[in-house]
Amino acid sequence: MIHFHKILFTVWAWLLFQSFLFAQYPVVDLRDLNTDALYTRSFSVSESTPVYIDAIGAMRKSKQKRDWFPMVAYAWILNAGTREVIWSMNPDNVSRMWDSPNVEFKGALTLKSGDYEVYYSTIGQRIIKISRSDGQWEGFVKNFIKVFIDDEDFYEFRDEWRLRIISKDEHQSRFTAKQSTEVKNAVVSLTGARDSDYLEKGFTLEKPMELRVYCNGEGADGRMYDFGWITDDKTAQRVWEMTYDITRHGGGAYKNRVADSRIKLPPGNYIAAYITDDTHSSNEWNMQPPFDPTRWGLTITLTDESLRPYVHDYKKAQKQEILAIIRMGDQQYRAETFELKQPVELFISALGEGRQNAMYDYGWITNEATGERVWEMRYEKTRYAGGSPKNRLCEEAIRLPAGRYKAHYTTDGSHSYEDWNEDPPFQPARWGITISLMNNSDAKYVGKYNEDEDETILARITRVREDAYITKEFTLKKNTKVRVICLGEGKGRRMYDYGWIKNTGTRQIVWEMTYNASEHAGGGRKNRIFDGTILLEAGTYEVTYVSDDSHNFGDWNTDPPAQPDMWGITVKRAE
Repeated sequence: MIHFHKILFTVWAWLLFQSFLFAQYPVVDLRDLNTDALYTRSFSVSESTPVYIDAIGAMRKSKQKRDWFPMVAYAWILNAGTREVIWSMNPDNVSRMWDSPNVEFKGALTLKSGDYEVYYSTIGQRIIKISRSDGQWEGFVKNFIKVFIDDEDFYEFRDEWRLRIISKDEHQSRFTAKQSTEVKNAVVSLTGARDSDYLEKGFTLEKPMELRVYCNGEGADGRMYDFGWITDDKTAQRVWEMTYDITRHGGGAYKNRVADSRIKLPPGNYIAAYITDDTHSSNEWNMQPPFDPTRWGLTITLTDESLRPYVHDYKKAQKQEILAIIRMGDQQYRAETFELKQPVELFISALGEGRQNAMYDYGWITNEATGERVWEMRYEKTRYAGGSPKNRLCEEAIRLPAGRYKAHYTTDGSHSYEDWNEDPPFQPARWGITISLMNNSDAKYVGKYNEDEDETILARITRVREDAYITKEFTLKKNTKVRVICLGEGKGRRMYDYGWIKNTGTRQIVWEMTYNASEHAGGGRKNRIFDGTILLEAGTYEVTYVSDDSHNFGDWNTDPPAQPDMWGITVKRAE
């Protein structure tokens, strides 16, 4: 079938090109292009006018892997105001040149009045990164081996690569060169993000308003690696986040993603943030760059510029810390206590290791009166924290009633502040848990208490080592509900390190740690814990704990429990 409209367009483009040959003004003229480079030019158009594009680039013969963009050297044009691609070289609009991997585009385009950005990329290679995160091979950390996807020698034909955008002489006055592609009148501009970067800026809205949130980043297989978010500083809740499902392909490499959202926010103080991993960013693309490379990051603008007087910069107040269990190493457990004299709102920031919906280095908070976990770092509440994908960050605001509490943090045997086995997070020294006040004025309601001076403890036998048989006594003057915390070793429905409580008057065992009445205590499978309350009558009681000759405090033969210091038995009054 003959496509007459295509024939007519081809004839029109040819005739237009012939007219340009006699009188032409180069709006953009890029030649002598190097490989592995990105070129950009900017200009403004005062009136709508036609231009002719003459471009030569390079393309692989076919896609060698699913979703790979086959262009090696190619050009495109962005509308600087809308950030839309109005033209690009792609496999569907270029034609092969004789006996080379080069391709060409010749055609006409009408530019409306406005600002434009032109790009030409020769970053068509894949980069293999060789890296060590343990301090060795220091020279290799940024050592990249650049290899072509297939066997074609693109270097041989790069002298032909070019981009010419041509206008007739009579239209020359309509074009003005620009020197900058900076964002104008942005509420937030966190752009130009580099490898392993973390950018942040606060802003205040005095009125409800709609914002345009434009974010370029890196993502694949449903996950984001370079991305941004906005947090309400009062509640610590995210009001917007660049998740994979709200993005579309951002041009170039398959992993370039872009989100372009309109959101409505109430008055308040907000924090915008952007984070990158250790590859593929503004300072060094390891595959084809996105169509909007200068906006790699997060940009927030107003949809109604008349509201500009009601938008201001905001400097986030430093939240007062009440405790910090940080810089945690391999196979460590630490805990700190705190007391609240009245209900207080707290901000919790916990940085740890997790993957496949499970946490391996993590924190939690317990109510010391009941043993109840009032907060825990669960994988589904975490987000990517930079570096390796298994670095996870949980930030949350919670309100706790008056009482005594203990913050805990535990790590497994690898990937920690003292010895990363993959790339560290963007704040490695914060590996652990930090608790701060949402309102610094609440500091007068927060205090510390000494566990050793806890008057509710009736008997404590902890940090028990091998072949132990330890007893302690306590007396109750009236019937009392007590909390028993017993941590020991059990497997095959049998206990090997465990405790019991005996009434010395009746010689009866009133409580004993059994396998079925306990649960996994973290670490190795055989670590078991009982944490519950029982009612004891008035009288004198003997608490006993026994251990066998292996797997005990200070000499674990598999991963230790989450609270190794508690290996043994503790009995305290329940409040």
